[in-house]
Amino acid sequence: MLKFKTITDEKECKSLWNIHTKKKVIWDLWDFRSCFHNKDFKFNFILGLNDKNQVGLLPLVYHKKEDIYTYFGDTFPEQNKFLIKEKKLLPDFLKQCPEDTTIYYIDKSEKKFYDFEHGEKRYFLNLSRYEKDIENYLKTFSKKHRKNLKYDIKKLIENGFKAVINKKEDFDKLVSFNKKKFGKESDYSDPNFVKSMKKLLEAAEKMQLLHIISLDLNGAAEAVGLGLTFNKVYYVIGSGRNPEIKNSGKLLIFEQIKHALNLNCNEIDFLSAEAGWKELWNLESEQMYEFYK
Repeated sequence: MLKFKTITDEKECKSLWNIHTKKKVIWDLWDFRSCFHNKDFKFNFILGLNDKNQVGLLPLVYHKKEDIYTYFGDTFPEQNKFLIKEKKLLPDFLKQCPEDTTIYYIDKSEKKFYDFEHGEKRYFLNLSRYEKDIENYLKTFSKKHRKNLKYDIKKLIENGFKAVINKKEDFDKLVSFNKKKFGKESDYSDPNFVKSMKKLLEAAEKMQLLHIISLDLNGAAEAVGLGLTFNKVYYVIGSGRNPEIKNSGKLLIFEQIKHALNLNCNEIDFLSAEAGWKELWNLESEQMYEFYK
């Protein structure tokens, strides 16, 4: 008989997470998700048991300030999955969600097991599709678009811009540039988010998965991109650029693609935010989903 148990102890939740996750994407790693867990959240994992055998895990947390339940890691990590051995049991697990449960960025693989609502799209570049050749990818652009892009990038390089890898102190520049561009709408205007990203940076560096790319001009960073790698996927986690320097964003994206190719990655995950420019760069996308109760 299927029974459910609520787990609130952090150590037990971590143990259960590591047992039930398959660790295919970077968000399957506890060390990264836990960066976004702070004193505002309380663990509320739902463990499914059948005759004392663990059959699945729904990793919820309670957000005390918002008075809602959501997926562990809150709203920055994506590709959220329901860690259930027999997916036919998914509706039973979802019935156990408390009132005021909201889950965003549900992975597309879960859609066939439940009628979730449409959410945002995840944007990515499948490098394998282009035989890991940047010129093959650029051929997907119109002739005019390709010519203009190459011209803009060439001019910046001729003016002295160069890519520098893993200058960790440039993260502060990323934050200030992002806030300057987006103002109060910037995630980085929230001190808790900045703390979480710094934890993420430290965890990635410790695991040797950190890839910060800075565009330097005369020794000063004018654009900064925070990247992580896992399982041959390059994740573009955040970026910031001097809005007074035209086309620096184009060069940063170009350098990120080149760097991912040098690392022999199969894919670049650009996440879901800021969809407009991603469409212009001919990125592929996949639908993610949402659940409300």
